[in-house]
Amino acid sequence: MKNIHVIQHTHWDFEWYFTRNEAIIQFVYHMDEVFKALEDQIVDYYLLDGQMSILDDYLDAYPEKKEELSKWVRNGRLFIGPWYTQTDEMIVTGESIVRNLSLGMEMADKLGGSQRIGYLPDSFGQAADMPKIYNGMGITNALFWRGLSEDKTRNREFVWNSEDGSNVTTLNIKDGYFVGVGLIDDDNVDSTMKTVISGTTIDDIALPVGGDQRYVDYNLKDRIKFYNDALKDKDIQLFESNYPALFIKMNMKRNALDNVSGEFINSSVSKIHRSIYSSRYDQKYLNDKVERRMIYQLEPLMVMADRVGIEYKKSLLNKIWKLIVRNHAHDSAGGCNSDKTNKIILDRLQEADQLSYSAVDYLTRKISESQKNKEPNDLTFFNTLPFNTEKIVKFNVSLKNKDFDLYDNDKKILVDILDIEKKYNGQIKRDESQYKETDYYYIFHCQAKITLPSLQWKKLKLVPKMGNAEVIGHTESNSISNGDLRIKYSNGDLTLLDLKNNKEFEKLLIFEDGGDEGDTYDYSPAYKDNIIYLNYNDATVKVQNGKVGQKMILTGQWNLPKDLDERANKTNSGIVNYELELTLDRDNQIQFHLDIENDVKDHRMRAIFNSDIESQYSYADTGFGYIRRSVVDPHLRDWKELGWKEEPTAIFPMLHYVNVHNDDSSWTVMAKGNKEYQIIGKNYNQIALTLFRSVGFLGRPDLIRRPGVASGNQFTYIPTPDSQLIEKLHFKFALQLNDRFMPAEMMKNFQIYAISQPFYQEQNLNLFTNTLKYFVMQPLDKQIESNPFLEIKNKNLIFSSLTESQDESGWLLRVYNPSKHSCGGNDLVLLNDFYFISETDFVGRLKRSMGKMKNISCGDFKPGEVKTIKINK
Repeated sequence: MKNIHVIQHTHWDFEWYFTRNEAIIQFVYHMDEVFKALEDQIVDYYLLDGQMSILDDYLDAYPEKKEELSKWVRNGRLFIGPWYTQTDEMIVTGESIVRNLSLGMEMADKLGGSQRIGYLPDSFGQAADMPKIYNGMGITNALFWRGLSEDKTRNREFVWNSEDGSNVTTLNIKDGYFVGVGLIDDDNVDSTMKTVISGTTIDDIALPVGGDQRYVDYNLKDRIKFYNDALKDKDIQLFESNYPALFIKMNMKRNALDNVSGEFINSSVSKIHRSIYSSRYDQKYLNDKVERRMIYQLEPLMVMADRVGIEYKKSLLNKIWKLIVRNHAHDSAGGCNSDKTNKIILDRLQEADQLSYSAVDYLTRKISESQKNKEPNDLTFFNTLPFNTEKIVKFNVSLKNKDFDLYDNDKKILVDILDIEKKYNGQIKRDESQYKETDYYYIFHCQAKITLPSLQWKKLKLVPKMGNAEVIGHTESNSISNGDLRIKYSNGDLTLLDLKNNKEFEKLLIFEDGGDEGDTYDYSPAYKDNIIYLNYNDATVKVQNGKVGQKMILTGQWNLPKDLDERANKTNSGIVNYELELTLDRDNQIQFHLDIENDVKDHRMRAIFNSDIESQYSYADTGFGYIRRSVVDPHLRDWKELGWKEEPTAIFPMLHYVNVHNDDSSWTVMAKGNKEYQIIGKNYNQIALTLFRSVGFLGRPDLIRRPGVASGNQFTYIPTPDSQLIEKLHFKFALQLNDRFMPAEMMKNFQIYAISQPFYQEQNLNLFTNTLKYFVMQPLDKQIESNPFLEIKNKNLIFSSLTESQDESGWLLRVYNPSKHSCGGNDLVLLNDFYFISETDFVGRLKRSMGKMKNISCGDFKPGEVKTIKINK
C-alpha cells in the first residue's frame, strides 16, 4: 500500500518582485483563512512555510492573535519554524545560518514549538555543510527541492552525510513544493499519482499541496475523497498529514536508504541559477561586510566587554541579526528582485551596518576611557580574534602638534603618515577669516605594523612633538617589493616576481568585460558578444614607498560598449574610469582595491589571475570547511539531451576564498563580498573572480545558457534599471601565494586580512571620530586593564565564533577542522585561569561536561568537524 501524505501548506515568499510591506497585507488576511480552516476542521494540519519572519511581522501588527496562533501550534495542527527566513545556503556564512535557525527556533518555541525539520523547499542549491549545521541545532531531518541530480542518487529519500559523520534523513520533493496542486485541479488521477510516486523508494510518500502565496484549499477533503475513490483498487491511499509524521515513517526505513554526501547545485530537475552569486554585487558586498563585523568583531568584543563589567547585550545582537538574516532568503540574497525590493534590502543592510559599527564604537570608547593610568592621546587597539596578530593597521589620530612618535611600552613603532588634514574645532562662522589659528588641529592618516595579543586590547603611547611630520610622497617608480614578492608595471601590464622561488608571472591581473544578456537570476552571454580584455595602457602610475608598507596606484580609463547594441557593433563609446591600488602587506600576499565608475549597461566584469597551475579542480571555502569542484562540469556537453533546465557552466559560489594548487604551488584569491568564480584558460590556469554583473530585467526568456521561459514571473518583463549598477563600485580582494594548500592556515589568513582592528584615541580635539563622540560618556565605576582570556593554539583548527550562551551562564567558543583529515584537539585553547568547561551543541545545550581546566583539549576532530565549547562565567 502506497501511503500518500497530503501536506497542506503555503510557500510565502518574504519578498520578491513585491516588497515585504506589500506581502504582509495579503498575509494578514491569509491568517484569517488559516485560523478558520483549523477551527472548522476544513483542514487537519497546516504548514506555515517554515519561517518565522512572516509571523514576526504579523504579530507586530496583531499581537492579540498570539494566543490563538499558539493554541494551534501547541495542539500539533499548525507547524511553524525552524527558520527565521528560509536561507540561501551558498553565499551566506555558516554562522549566519546558525543565527537564522537560532532566531527562528527560539521564536517558534515560545509560540508552542518549532518544527524540527530543515525545511528549504526553494533555496537555489544545497550546501555540503548543512547536515552538520542541522545536527548542531538538534535537527535530524531535512527537505529540499532544487539541486539534486541522478549522478548523486535516483531516489527521493536518502541519508545526507557530511564528512564529520553528521547526517540527516532527507526528502527531495523532486517536482516542487507545488506539485500537489494537481490534486486540487486535475481529475487525471493516474497521471498525478505517477508523478507523485516516481522516484520514491518507500511506501510513505509526500504530496505537498500549496504554492507561492497560495490560499488554503477549502476543498482539500473533497479532493482527497475523489482521488481515494478512484484509487480504491490500486493499493494507494491519500490522507491529510504533516512532515513530522512522514519523517517518523521514513526513519523506520532509514537503513535501506541511499547514503549521499556533498552539495547539490545541478539543474537537472529545476533551475538552480548558478550565476546568481554575482547579481546585485552592492548588496552582497554590504552583507558580507556586516556578517564579518558581527561574527569576528562585535560578538567577540561584547565578550571582552562582558569580562570587565559591561553587560553583554544579546537582545541588541538579535535585533541586528534579524535585520541581516531577513536579507538571506533565497531571492533576497540572490538579488533577483524588483528595484523597490532591492532598495529595501539595502536599507536593512545599511541599518545593520550602522547598528553594528556604532556598537563597536561604543564599546571601544567605553573600555578605553575606563582604563587604568590613561593619559591624553593614548591610542588603544583591539584584537577581536582569539589568536595573536601582527599586521599593518590603518588609523587616524588628532593632534595640535604637527608631528608625533608612537610607542609600545618603550619600543618606538615605525609609522607611515599617508596624509595630514588641517581641521578647525572652534564654533563655525559664516566668515571663516574670523577663525583663530589656535582653534585648528591636525588629523593624521597613518599606518603601522602592530602586534596585538589574542582577544585583548593594547594601549600605545602617542607623544606629540615639534616639527612637521613627513607625508609619504608618490614616486614615478614602476615597481614595489617586500623582499618575497616584487610587482612591476610595464607596457600596460603587471608582472609578478616570486623572489623566493625565482618565478615570474606575466599579465598577473587583467580584467575581462563581456556582454550579459541575462537577468538578475543568471549570467548569459550576449547573442552578439564582444569580449574585451582590459589592461592598464596609458595608466598613470604612482608608488608609495613607506617604512612599513608599499603601494602602487594605477589610474586610467577603459573604453567599453555603452550597451548591447554597441557591443554587437563593436563600438566602445562608454568610458569607465578606474583606480587600482596594489599593496604588499603580509608575506606572500598582495592586496587589491579597485574603484570604478560604471557607466555602461548589460555587461559582466571579471578579474583574471594568471597562475602557473594547470587545474583539474578548484577549492572554495564553505560554512564550516571547504569543497573541491571539477573545473569542467561532466554534463557541459549533454545537458540539453538530459533535459536539464540550464547550462551547467562551472561557475561556482564561494564565501571568502577560491584556491588552485599542485604539489609545488598554491594560489588563493580572497575577496570581501565577491561570491562567484570560475577556473578558465586553455590549461585551466586562470582564476576568474566575478566582480559584478550589470543587467536590466528581473527575468528574461530564451537565454543562451537558460533556454525557454523566463525565470521569476514568466508572463511579463519586470525592468530593474537599478540592477545595472550605474554607480561608483568598490572591490577589495587579495592574492595569497604559498608552497602548498593548507585550509586552516588559509582561513586564518583571510580573517587577518579581512578583519580590521578597532581603535580609539583619548582626545577631545576631534569630537566626530564617531557619530556620538560629541557627547560625554560615563566611564565604568572601576578602572580596568586588558587581561589575557583565551588563545587558540592549535594551528589545524579555525575560529568560527565567540558568543554568549542562550542561558547567559557562559561564553560559547566554536571551532572547526576545515581539513578532509582528522586532527588532534590537544592544547586547543589556553586560558588565563581555571574555568568550568563543557562541550555543547551550537546554542549551548550540554553534550558532555569536561570539568574545571585551564588548557582545553577536546580530543580528536573528525574531518570537517565543528565543536562548541562552553566556558562558564
